[in-house]
Amino acid sequence: MSKKYNQELKRQIILNHYEEPENKIGDEDNLPTYFSCTIDSASCIDHLTAFVKIEKNKIIDIKFKGVGCVIATSSTDIMANILKNKTVTWANKFIDSYFNMVDGLKYDESILEDLNVFDGVNKQFSRIKCAKIGIEAIKKVINKN
Repeated sequence: MSKKYNQELKRQIILNHYEEPENKIGDEDNLPTYFSCTIDSASCIDHLTAFVKIEKNKIIDIKFKGVGCVIATSSTDIMANILKNKTVTWANKFIDSYFNMVDGLKYDESILEDLNVFDGVNKQFSRIKCAKIGIEAIKKVINKN
């Protein structure tokens, strides 16, 4: 059964992952043993690079750096936490379910954990890209390897 999120809890989860992201590294940090992908938004300040360490089809670690708004930073941070120690196949299915939610399509809310806080993003068209940009970078990395 999925956890129900009221507006205050949603706001708190999003702000916690924005103000103190667990997986964000400094711009000066480099991770030479990780694969990476950078995505820029054409319409806002979001510019994120995802770093993913994969061994034997398993995601070992995910970090990111760059500039992101509240939605971009927090969604990327939450997704990074969830995908660690998962297979690439599982991660792709999970990301696709998240993208369906953000795009206003059918999805399984019971699997999305704290990413369910973004369930209303599709009502604000300008925020959909924010909710996807860092995760698109992660998806590109895991599918290159």
